[in-house]
Amino acid sequence: MNKLLKILLTLLLAGSAGSAAAQRPRTLVEWGVIGGINIPDYTTNMDATDIRNKMGWQAGIVTAVKLGAFAVEPQILYVRQGLRIRPEGGGELNLKSNSIDVPVLASFRLLSPLSIYAGPVFTVMNDCKQKSGGDLLDFGRIRPSVSYTVGAGVVLLRHLLVDVRYNGQFRSKHDVVLPDGRQLDKLRTYNVALSVGYIF
Repeated sequence: MNKLLKILLTLLLAGSAGSAAAQRPRTLVEWGVIGGINIPDYTTNMDATDIRNKMGWQAGIVTAVKLGAFAVEPQILYVRQGLRIRPEGGGELNLKSNSIDVPVLASFRLLSPLSIYAGPVFTVMNDCKQKSGGDLLDFGRIRPSVSYTVGAGVVLLRHLLVDVRYNGQFRSKHDVVLPDGRQLDKLRTYNVALSVGYIF
């Protein structure tokens, strides 16, 4: 009788362990490529300084480590933006900003195939050039080294990703210096980006 009881208890424990393992979310890794447009909004507190923003673009690689309804999404993006600055009493500056951004996002996928995410963005390359005639001169960094993004993505037909995000700035930059030595007061940048991609 004791042997039969031990066998039954062993089978019961094994069955419950198997059921728990089956209910545990599987770890899945996905990756893909993405590209699209961004609409920047550079502003400054200098009322007499006119800033005109130009549409930019971005492209890169997205990855996701999925843990059930939660995922960690490290990405790497090349971001290109442009703007024209006309300071008071000065000529217009035509600037082109190039950066490599590394967003590290936490996303929630409660309603498949929709995901909602947020996280910090680390800018590891931050280069801005001033266009002067046919030359490109170094202007300095105009984008923050750490910013944030919030957004949402939806996967259609199992592979087509449509992504919309808002990229914000924690605090304005105070160290942007114009060629004549004047310093821009509190340069801020925000942008809305719309991208499409393919998820493997």
